[in-house]
Amino acid sequence: METNYLLIIVLNKEEYEDDISSALVEVGVTDATIIDSEGLRQVLAKGIPIFAGFKFGLEGSRPYNKVIMGITDDPQVVEELAVILKDSDIDFNEPGVGRMMTIKLESVMGTPPEIFE
Repeated sequence: METNYLLIIVLNKEEYEDDISSALVEVGVTDATIIDSEGLRQVLAKGIPIFAGFKFGLEGSRPYNKVIMGITDDPQVVEELAVILKDSDIDFNEPGVGRMMTIKLESVMGTPPEIFE
């Protein structure tokens, strides 16, 4: 039985979305979902009165981000993506770019549509 992993990318710099999408296809992650999202710090700073006075280091930050999720059988996909993205001058080790991670999945049901039919 094949082990599957959930790849999660929280992308704070939306201008990198196209490059990341291309890199995902390059590493074989073609069944991905992209969700518009908002960080907790933003919500706290603007929506909850007790936190409204705190800046949370928001100077220059963007109010929204993207969450990209996909399933892979490659446990090294984050490292592979990091190498590919560095060629496009995208470095997730730089502050504010975002985060990439994988989580081992217990079970997966369903078959994704083929991206290149």
